[in-house]
Amino acid sequence: MMKEAFVNICNVPTRIITYGGWVEESVDDVREVAICITGNPGLPGFYGEFCETLHERLEKKMPVWVIGHAGHDDPPENSLREVPQLKGNEELFDLDGQIRHKIEFIEKYVPENVKIHLMGHSIGAWMVLQLLRNESIRKRIKKCYLLFPTIERMIESPNGWTFTKIGLPLYSVFGFLIALLNRLPKLLLVLLVQIYFWFSSIPSNHLNTVLGYIKATVTEKVVFLAEDEMARVCGLQKDIIRDNMPLLKLYYGTTDGWVPVKYYNQLKEQFPDIDAQLDTKKIDHSFVLRHSKQMGEIIGDMIIENSEILGTK
Repeated sequence: MMKEAFVNICNVPTRIITYGGWVEESVDDVREVAICITGNPGLPGFYGEFCETLHERLEKKMPVWVIGHAGHDDPPENSLREVPQLKGNEELFDLDGQIRHKIEFIEKYVPENVKIHLMGHSIGAWMVLQLLRNESIRKRIKKCYLLFPTIERMIESPNGWTFTKIGLPLYSVFGFLIALLNRLPKLLLVLLVQIYFWFSSIPSNHLNTVLGYIKATVTEKVVFLAEDEMARVCGLQKDIIRDNMPLLKLYYGTTDGWVPVKYYNQLKEQFPDIDAQLDTKKIDHSFVLRHSKQMGEIIGDMIIENSEILGTK
């Protein structure tokens, strides 16, 4: 059964989605937990079906949690909590701020005796690598699963080029359109989003999440983080890879505009023994939109293989 709540992490209200409940509710019964760090935009709502499928695959014996990024998900309108504005609080919402955000979440909500299966999607994979620099977290990791990992040369990828050369200039010019959209009658806005879903073959269950995303206060933080990614996710952090290879499992796509197949091939050339594989099902980089169930089953099998309560390790 899914639960969701806003919790305060690094002074930012943050939505957490869980399947199997919070660890602290039954510490004696929980030995391992699977935690997913989202891509960008970091809205946990996109990952609901993925995590539900994963939880089922794990026979409901392991809690599954998903955490998004600070500032990417506003609390409900009737909430007393407010997300700080971007201006003057940039340190909360850049890459360093997001890493501190994940560290505090783990330290605050995961008991020290519970082992962690840590999933990172897209930029979430890069954040997972940074978390491995924290020894207190590293020693609690059972395995890390880096999914469609944007861990190097983001700006050199086809999508990185499009974002920096076309997307950012357009956002600078037409960013005010987001505010205008939110002034439309709710029914008209819903209709426009549904038309977009129809043309893009996106399931309608993502409607509420998308409506939460197209807010000026959210979009500006999403774009701000993406700009930081372009500037900072450059060369592969070989030291982290080398020092943590037994903990890593990487899953690359074959149709990925953010992570070209050549990145996978070059990684295997540099680290022949690394546990990395190419997708064979033509799953999109943004798998949560159309391939949630497939990825839930794939990652579920990986976790079972590396779990002491479900597998052989």
